[in-house]
Amino acid sequence: MVSFEDNKRNPVLSPEEHSLDHNTRLKEAITQLVPKDQALYPSGHVAYIPEKYYERGFESDAIPLKTRFDIQAAMGQFSTEDPQPAHGDPNQQHKFDQLTEQYTDGLREFCAEVDEVIKIRDKYIKLSCQRPLDNPLNWDDWISYPPPQPKGWHYEDVYGAMDYYYDERAVPHYVGETFDIEDYRTNIVEPYMRKLNPDKNRKVIHGASRALEVEGFECPGEIPNFHQFVEDLSKVIKISTNKVGSILSTRRLDYLRAKFESYSLLNENKETYITKLNPHRDFYNVRKVDNNVDLAMSMTKKLLLNVINFKLKQEPDRVVYDEDGVKMTLAELFAPYVTDGDEKRLNIDDLFEFGLIDRTFTQQEQNLFGNSTRYDSIIKDEILLKIDKTFLRVENSINGEYLSCILKQVLSDYEKSKYQYAELGINFNLLDCCGRGTTNKWSSIAKWIVDNKLVSHNVKWIIRLPRNYTSLRKAGKVRSFQDYLDLVFRPLFDVSINPEVDVNLHFFLTKVASISLLSGHHQHDERTLFDIQKLRPPKRWTTSENPPYSYYLYYIFINLTSLNHFRKGRRLPTLTLRSFAASQSDQVGLGLITESLATSFLLSKDIINGEQLRNHPVLQYLYFLKQIGITISPLCWNKTTQLKNDDDRHPKMNSNVAYESNPAIDFFKVGMRVALSTNKPLFASFTRESLIEEYSVAASIYKLGNVDLCELCRNSVLISGFNSHLKRHWIGIQYVEDEEHDTINCDEFSIQRCNVPDMRLNYRADCVKVELEFIRSHGAGVVLSPYQT
Repeated sequence: MVSFEDNKRNPVLSPEEHSLDHNTRLKEAITQLVPKDQALYPSGHVAYIPEKYYERGFESDAIPLKTRFDIQAAMGQFSTEDPQPAHGDPNQQHKFDQLTEQYTDGLREFCAEVDEVIKIRDKYIKLSCQRPLDNPLNWDDWISYPPPQPKGWHYEDVYGAMDYYYDERAVPHYVGETFDIEDYRTNIVEPYMRKLNPDKNRKVIHGASRALEVEGFECPGEIPNFHQFVEDLSKVIKISTNKVGSILSTRRLDYLRAKFESYSLLNENKETYITKLNPHRDFYNVRKVDNNVDLAMSMTKKLLLNVINFKLKQEPDRVVYDEDGVKMTLAELFAPYVTDGDEKRLNIDDLFEFGLIDRTFTQQEQNLFGNSTRYDSIIKDEILLKIDKTFLRVENSINGEYLSCILKQVLSDYEKSKYQYAELGINFNLLDCCGRGTTNKWSSIAKWIVDNKLVSHNVKWIIRLPRNYTSLRKAGKVRSFQDYLDLVFRPLFDVSINPEVDVNLHFFLTKVASISLLSGHHQHDERTLFDIQKLRPPKRWTTSENPPYSYYLYYIFINLTSLNHFRKGRRLPTLTLRSFAASQSDQVGLGLITESLATSFLLSKDIINGEQLRNHPVLQYLYFLKQIGITISPLCWNKTTQLKNDDDRHPKMNSNVAYESNPAIDFFKVGMRVALSTNKPLFASFTRESLIEEYSVAASIYKLGNVDLCELCRNSVLISGFNSHLKRHWIGIQYVEDEEHDTINCDEFSIQRCNVPDMRLNYRADCVKVELEFIRSHGAGVVLSPYQT
């Protein structure tokens, strides 16, 4: 029999009240397990490691011990001190200084050299206005156009639930379909011109630094000449081949990898509990950016198939190919794939070969080079190149109409997902542009995007510059390398001086995030580091010989530096460098892989395709210390590697073709700023959600948890070129003055935005601080001798 007192202690609750009471008590119990201070330890001296950091709860996987070994594991170096030294002890600094005595002079000299090249990189990034707050796009008074969607906006609320993916007749809807360039001119360009009243009659000249400049405008800071740049590059390459440095870097990277495993062992369940307290946020609804997508391969096979089948039914007799006197209708183009008596309709298997077309060069460029592309042994029928030209190119007889139709559906897909964004790469093929009677490729691209209203809040653009000076020179389009640079940069200076000259391009530049230089291993010449400094300046480079990668990137860098300073003064968005690192080397001279990685470390804000860093431990360690963004596409890389192994011309590449051999997740565990990307969904993806497919495959193979996936998504946002207002809303970061990277934990709501616990973010930041402290403390006081090139 239950007494009245028992009822008071255990009151009878309704099912709803019981559920609410249970959830409240559970939340209070879990909250008590989460420490108020989620910093692992301040960087610097081991004495600052707190005596009690976490109290062991019922969810712990292991018990952290307070021993000398734990301190050594936390700081990454041997310590002879007591486990818990007293604060304020005057002998502590002396004991810490004694730690450096165990290292050789060669190792200490290497640490001093690492510290030096880090400062050199900071100098170049600051000089070129590639820091976040150097870009007016990240200033508080920047006005976005089109205006951002209101909070709580949902695609289905506006456009309904019609799905073109399953219905070929469905019309894709997206923000850009209401875009009007005249409205942009009236509401943005004209008020801007009235407010600043810029001098529209300035001329573009070649300055003393051999970069394009605006007459009467002096670039703040002195741009290093090519000889000074080669000296800086020599220092990076020198330490990258340092045997002592390679051993130390390998051990530090192994330590960081093992340290993350230990961190996960101790805190995995804690992170899970913290994320469970974060309502309505998981991997699927955190913002994620596909940082490297080839425009011509940005669609899935199913999407391309729908468009082709629809056009075959709608306009089979339309002439869609007209080149070199050859005209073909759409039906004739696909005649080899459709037998007589069958319905004019393709299946998914017919599209497999489309993904094998290498568009680094056009067919015209291949003829000029006199050699074949890497996939010519597979593309046996010339008709595939014609189909590619018709559906996947901008420069064709129908002015890229079919590609724009496909891209509108891609944009619609991004907006429908709400949480997926992309940076689409456009191959800047100057040869195609010059062949069509114009020398302004920028205006051609901008006009195509504006005329077809390919505008979306979910997309930014990356301009990919091929190293095709040789093809332009042989075709008679340029006479020197300076002409090549003028074709790339002069239109940007003209529209920056007077936006009214080309409003389309002025608008397009607000949507461009970065400029990339394609590596192209077959475009490299036999060079040594000592040859590079003797190369002729651009005006005197009049032969058809192709300059080396470092030469290309340096002169692109100095022109971009001049352009960025002028645009910053005019309160216009600046551009960054996000170069492609070479994935193969010709194994001659300096070596394209080492050259591209070392040059990109000095000049580029972020890089694409950094897989080869795994074979260069010193450079990998440098990229970790500076937290340089690295975009990697494991699925596309794996598919390409398998394709090359199927080719008899690559007999030496029959190993390491498994997905697990891609180093992306290994870099992630070390603490490098890595993001996953699809690169070529048409080539490597099998599902509608190509970016989700990329993450899901990585999660399945490497057993990544929810927090790991969300951290990768957060990295993709950090690397992206979207403005700071969006990043603050998406992942809770805030940029600060005089710092290359953002700060973490700008408010207490960061986990509610990115679903990454503060303890994980603090762990990553502390790892970088400890490694920098290790380098600086052991390199302090070392006098470096000048390096002779």
